[in-house]
Amino acid sequence: MKTIKIAMVMVFLAGIIFAAMTPAHAFPPFVSQARKFGAKDCRFCHVNAEGGSPHNTRGNWLIKEKERRNADAVDPEWLAGYKPTKKKR
Repeated sequence: MKTIKIAMVMVFLAGIIFAAMTPAHAFPPFVSQARKFGAKDCRFCHVNAEGGSPHNTRGNWLIKEKERRNADAVDPEWLAGYKPTKKKR
């Protein structure tokens, strides 16, 4: 009986830990696909190295491109059409 209670507590704790984990919003395969466009890590499109929000200028462009194309997901191949804007001084 005691081992059943311990097992139930362990399953409950594992469930809490699993539920508390935050999902990654950046997809590592995107980095490998974007390498040919100059990507070295997730910061190519994200502000944070872990990905997720917020996005930098390139990442925001990809999100707008996804909406413009009415696509379900971002495609790193779209980066072929990305033109960085010149910074004003």
